[in-house]
Amino acid sequence: MTSTRVPFHLSAYFGQSSCPTTASRSSLGKGSASLQASDVPVFDYGTLGNALFGPVPSPLPTGSVSFTVVWSGVQQRVNIRNTDPVYGGFAGEFIRNKAQMEWTATVGDYTFVSDPLTTSSSEFAEIGHERNGSFFPEG
Repeated sequence: MTSTRVPFHLSAYFGQSSCPTTASRSSLGKGSASLQASDVPVFDYGTLGNALFGPVPSPLPTGSVSFTVVWSGVQQRVNIRNTDPVYGGFAGEFIRNKAQMEWTATVGDYTFVSDPLTTSSSEFAEIGHERNGSFFPEG
């Protein structure tokens, strides 16, 4: 079983500043992967409109979150290919499985902590590879 560590920045998905985060995938074909993030800043924009369109300047972080997610098992393998230009074209190979998570959130003097990872469960989880944009071959 091989393990590969790749840098992963939540800012690519949430538009926040970069945070110390590591994704570790071990035998993705067997349905196992993990993601761990520490001290991800949380901003209080006050309203949804401010979060999506402003304010300028952005608010200072008001808290932080840390979490670990572990995916495991293979319940179903799903291959998707959509060439419809309305959806932009994408393809992917996905594994539906189970996931467990633990997290901590801190805001001011308050800290919220979930139960340990081993006590959590999921109804649905999915990991895989997706190709879109210039990485999606036509035809």
